[in-house]
Amino acid sequence: MELLQHPQSTKPIVVITGVTGYLGSHVLEQFLKDGTYAVRGTVRDKNNEEKIAPLRTALGQELFHQLTLVNADLLDPVSIDHAIAGADYVVHTASPLPLKQPKDENLLIKPAVEGTLAVLRAAHKHKVKRVVITSSLVAIMSPEKELRKETYTEQDWSEPKTQDAYGKSKTLAERAAWDFLSKLPSAEKFELVVINPGAILGPTYVNNGFASGEFMSDILNGKFPRMPKLMIPVIDVRDVAKAHLLGLKIKEAAGKRFPLCEKSMWFRQIAHVINQKLPGYNLNEGEMCYCLIKVVSWFDSSVKFILPIWDTPMYFDVSITENVLGMKQLISAEDSIVGIAESLIKQGLVKDKRRVK
Repeated sequence: MELLQHPQSTKPIVVITGVTGYLGSHVLEQFLKDGTYAVRGTVRDKNNEEKIAPLRTALGQELFHQLTLVNADLLDPVSIDHAIAGADYVVHTASPLPLKQPKDENLLIKPAVEGTLAVLRAAHKHKVKRVVITSSLVAIMSPEKELRKETYTEQDWSEPKTQDAYGKSKTLAERAAWDFLSKLPSAEKFELVVINPGAILGPTYVNNGFASGEFMSDILNGKFPRMPKLMIPVIDVRDVAKAHLLGLKIKEAAGKRFPLCEKSMWFRQIAHVINQKLPGYNLNEGEMCYCLIKVVSWFDSSVKFILPIWDTPMYFDVSITENVLGMKQLISAEDSIVGIAESLIKQGLVKDKRRVK
């Protein structure tokens, strides 16, 4: 593995978008601790203390003071351009991810696609050397039976017309990124790296309003009398953040997609981990029947998108991530589950029902 080389006199500048987000805050921490780059982080409002304070607390004063914060909005290309001006590299993590599907899918698709293109246009304009983008495994897997595979690789692409709003937003945004790069003249091309994580779990620095936290809160709060018969690919937020750093630093990463999954788990297995590691929640590890979820889908259109993947195994070949990024030892899915649960309990977002065995 070959690392990109930089002059030692001054640190190259990297812009990281969405640094107050669940993933973005961890990516920021990785880059600041690494020390190779001067880090500029984008936020919607750098004077919003409710958003900035958890970041300052998580990083500590020493690291936080090494950070330059700038205002930027995904739907304001001028602000994106201003944030990226003078940068050598960009890591684009910012993208909306709600747990509940919006009535208007464009509320997700528009900021994802237009925000990504705004970042790439600014990167091109300011002659950025490399851009790392956060995509998702939903841009790789396909829920429809005709397109479904048991094991997916970085060569696979999902079909947007079969996806929910979030899936479409990630797939269309990543497609737009590769298409944008392909249309540039050879002399003007920059390097593009895409990170495709599964369901991101693990400890959080942000207090609320992020989908992984809402997902785990629903499980811990007993929203499911029985577990949905669904399998999800689990990856720890710290490993996803590390992949972004390595994706920027490793020369051979250019032009590649990197799927990230430590283990694919059924909901019942997630419930079992919680019952074993956090006794007191007493989650029912039994599974819902298909007929119930089918009836629910008649009244809740957002549920219909999980019907094709009901009782469907899905696995991911992450060989390229292991071989190119060198990520062969990942944080276990079990530790990721416990990590996010304990964070939510500590922050008071979930009632502490733990008992000592």
